Amino acid sequence: MKYENRVVAFIDILGFDAIVWNTLDTNGKDIPDKIQALNEVLLLVRNVLDIDKPENQVCKSKKVTQFSDSIVISFLASEESEVFYTLLDILRLIINFVFRGIICRGGVAYGKLIHNDKVIFGPAMIQAYQTESRAALYPRVILDESIITIGMKYHGFHHAPEHERDSIMEIVTKDTDEMYYIDYFESAQEELDDPFYDMPKYIDRLRGIIKPNVSSEKPDIKAKYGWMRNKYNKMITPFRNESFIKKLRDDGEDEVADYCCDLEEI
Repeated sequence: MKYENRVVAFIDILGFDAIVWNTLDTNGKDIPDKIQALNEVLLLVRNVLDIDKPENQVCKSKKVTQFSDSIVISFLASEESEVFYTLLDILRLIINFVFRGIICRGGVAYGKLIHNDKVIFGPAMIQAYQTESRAALYPRVILDESIITIGMKYHGFHHAPEHERDSIMEIVTKDTDEMYYIDYFESAQEELDDPFYDMPKYIDRLRGIIKPNVSSEKPDIKAKYGWMRNKYNKMITPFRNESFIKKLRDDGEDEVADYCCDLEEI
């Protein structure tokens, strides 16, 4: 048995313990609606990532494993355009989580790994886990530039390397600490079912997640949601622009224009 050179993403659902405990009442009895909601979240992971339908995956080396609150995705680094497609899958998963009031954190790494239907192990797995637990810090899935470089090296046949990078950079953004992260704020709109009409709902869900937690007395909670607040405030700035709102009204979209007028920073 030998290791393979694989790109691996480790993703952790934040606050999962609390979500599980909330499926019981104060007397330890089941709360069926909350159990069902949690079950739907975990099934959502399987549906978005096609865990139960590997035949749908164009990338045949791609493996996805889910256990409790953790998700591991890996693929051979030499797969054409798979860095782009996997980052896009993760963005879509994060967006679906947000609509359900859930956030996550993760890390993407490259290295030697064995990942099959029975086992996952190798230096790359350790690196991805440590990236998530020690470097991500905030509710974000991070990667360094080496992953983007791999994406460029193994670009799609219809893309030049620089075009592949442009596609990847539509999904990721460099943060203030020089780490790249999958941008579920400013890159989310185009991945919504209806980019125009679903965006207000998405903004509302983000606000509903951030606002109750941003003033927490716990320093770690305050830091996480403070990071989210900064990204949120930047994201909504274009929607509050007077010329954008005027264009909406000119196009007869008064309801959306009124929504944008009422948008406030957190």
